[in-house]
Amino acid sequence: MQPLVGIDGSLHDPPLWLFSRRADFWFACGGATIGLLGAILLILLRGDRELDAIDFVLSEFHLGATYDAIIRRRLWRQRRADVLLVPLVILALTYVLSMGGHSVLITSIAMYAAVWHRGRQSFGVARFYQRGMGRPVSWVHDILFRGAIYLPMLAAMFAYTHLAPTKYDGDPYLALNIGAAMTAAVGLTAALWLIAYLAWTFWHDRAMRQINTSQNNGTLVHPGEWWVVLAHTVAFGSGYALGASNASFLLVLAVHHEVQYLYFTYAMARRSALFHEVTETGIDLVMKNIDSKASYNALRVPRPELKFAASFLLWPVIGFVGATVGSWLGLKWLAPLGMGGLFCHYWLDGRIWTRRSFQN
Repeated sequence: MQPLVGIDGSLHDPPLWLFSRRADFWFACGGATIGLLGAILLILLRGDRELDAIDFVLSEFHLGATYDAIIRRRLWRQRRADVLLVPLVILALTYVLSMGGHSVLITSIAMYAAVWHRGRQSFGVARFYQRGMGRPVSWVHDILFRGAIYLPMLAAMFAYTHLAPTKYDGDPYLALNIGAAMTAAVGLTAALWLIAYLAWTFWHDRAMRQINTSQNNGTLVHPGEWWVVLAHTVAFGSGYALGASNASFLLVLAVHHEVQYLYFTYAMARRSALFHEVTETGIDLVMKNIDSKASYNALRVPRPELKFAASFLLWPVIGFVGATVGSWLGLKWLAPLGMGGLFCHYWLDGRIWTRRSFQN
């Protein structure tokens, strides 16, 4: 994320939160876990009909938010292979596998790609907060952080493939079953690693605060980081472990994932729009020799929120309408397009939020 540019040409670091501490807690971090647990209670008491409808809407909005990021940032100009060529190849391969009767292979790819994609999203959101503080405070912090993300992801995947070795979300798939002993060992390792990460984080921050200097803010661990890590562990542990006995619980993880992604993409689009607005207006004021604190403060006020929200929702709504119309038509040749679009989203989401992408 680039810094904001003031009218005097100085650089101003962006805030450390996407919106605010409270909003980020509820929508992007640990607060979302309470909603996740509430969704589990809904399934136990009433079933998943309402949750299934929510997942359908949010999943299409979720895909549309990726296309909005590509269009808004004009990524096809610098990254043609990533956003144009590779997705076309993915769609073509999906059609080949689908028409060739390889439905089990497609379901298997969808399962493992979903696990990786959801884990990488948690990693990326936590990294956003981490980079807001500068960088990992040490190599120990970096190793513990990576393990706290990836080990619960692996543990959840192996738990699911062991407990549900024949079907994923109701369809046959190829399970990577490593046995009960190894599955338990991976789960125990993930739990111990998470405990080590949280214990080290609290110990480190407490030690830094006891130093009580104005220079140690950059050496603290951002609370948003460990909130995301904790929510990530609860989401994966409950979603895939419970999903093995009842596929409806996979919807819980899906909705948790979609809400977090929509919140993150909206916030990043909003910050990017504000950056360009401040930069362009600031240059204009400099040309007119207007240099006052009041003028700069006026620049920091974003465009009306409803207007920006409407512009952000354009592509999500297009995606939702397209999916709805496609399901109504019921054309067989359109069926692989839905899965292919999902695979394209997994690819694009892994490419458009990289550091290189922001530098272009």
